[in-house]
Amino acid sequence: MSTYTLTVNVNSDDVLRLKQAGYKLCIAKRVNGKYDVVWSGADFLVKNTFKWDSEFQVFGSQTFEGGLQVSADTEEQDIKFGETCTLDQYGRMRPAHGSADPKSGVLHVENNYRLMHIGVNAKLGKSWSPIYLSEQPFYTGKVDLTPVEKVMIWFDSKSATGTMLVDAITDCLELDFTGNTAPQTVLYASDPNTPGKGGWQRAEQIVLSSTYHINTDTFSFEPPSVSLLAKLTDIINSQKDVQLSKVSVSALVEFHEPGAAQTFAQFALEHQPDGVRTWEFTHSGHIVESKLKAQKDQEDDLAVRFLQDAYLGVLYSFQDSKYKRLSFDIHGRTSLPTPNVVPDPRSSGELRVIYSTRSQAAEAARGINALTGNGLSYAAAVHSDDKEWVRVLLSLTFPSGNVDQDRRSIVDPLATALFGGGEYFSLPPLFPNLPNYVIDAVQWNAN
Repeated sequence: MSTYTLTVNVNSDDVLRLKQAGYKLCIAKRVNGKYDVVWSGADFLVKNTFKWDSEFQVFGSQTFEGGLQVSADTEEQDIKFGETCTLDQYGRMRPAHGSADPKSGVLHVENNYRLMHIGVNAKLGKSWSPIYLSEQPFYTGKVDLTPVEKVMIWFDSKSATGTMLVDAITDCLELDFTGNTAPQTVLYASDPNTPGKGGWQRAEQIVLSSTYHINTDTFSFEPPSVSLLAKLTDIINSQKDVQLSKVSVSALVEFHEPGAAQTFAQFALEHQPDGVRTWEFTHSGHIVESKLKAQKDQEDDLAVRFLQDAYLGVLYSFQDSKYKRLSFDIHGRTSLPTPNVVPDPRSSGELRVIYSTRSQAAEAARGINALTGNGLSYAAAVHSDDKEWVRVLLSLTFPSGNVDQDRRSIVDPLATALFGGGEYFSLPPLFPNLPNYVIDAVQWNAN
């Protein structure tokens, strides 16, 4: 199932004025060729991320009145595209039946009761809320409902989650996700003179706000005021002044357990680290592939280390993190590797890793040596006298001179491998016994 992600950034200087004026950030989803219910209308921050899959429920309601809240008067039943829910002669919405057909894009309700408004809920994040309620009640017979992956966003001082739309929606923006699951990001800035009267910016371009006319399902464009246009232009120019990193890192991880790849991809998308501009995850079978880019421009090796650390930090915190293999590839390098800084001996060290059996120690030594690359150096060997522990010498090929950063850069990939459950590391070591303890267990070289 595809996951859709929309990030709505709000110009920091406008947040206070919008909140003081009572505005909420609203989003609606298109169903049966129109927007007619507020999917979410709530408080907002500078950065607001909406995530959803194609998950739906259907229900019946005896009332439709614009401006009021949608209220379900029947059971709310989960339903997939192609399936049918029956509203029986007693007014009960029965569980979905029939064969699911994801390509159909249509939900069916069989009304065997009497006049009834038919509604649709969709899941936004972890919460269900209405996205549609038919304005006219349906008589008995079959009702087709067609949600599409288009959403509309705006700021509103009168609406809340579940409000039935009645008036034209001004200063809104429609975003199209049909056929494209790539995350989208927009920025909103308010007119300097009128909070809530604002405009949008996407991909360093000004996007004209629209007014959505509910009765005709049409949009009309609104030219921005001179002051708003100047403000949006200043925001774009300030963003251009920040040099964006060109180097990117792609990662591939293969998990042992069925379903772990999909769960990790969703988990990672919900935990995008600060400073990462591109954070894309796709999954197929047991494998998750990722593309990462840093927000700020920095020397290539520093950008690579930052992105790898960001990725490993998320992988670390994922509960089902046992994997078969993990690899990184570097793209878009524009400079040669950083010349060696005079090595600080405090950034190199030795680690003793103890296992319960000799075979585990031997496998781990092979796996640790295989981690060498991308500026990381590991030399591991089973101790000659005691075959149950591994001696590891670790260092950086291109140290930055920042001791704490260099230590973390060399230890994090090793700790991830030791406790990742992948090839060579089917069981964790007896010592260190937790990933966070690895860095403290290293005997760092003295000055």
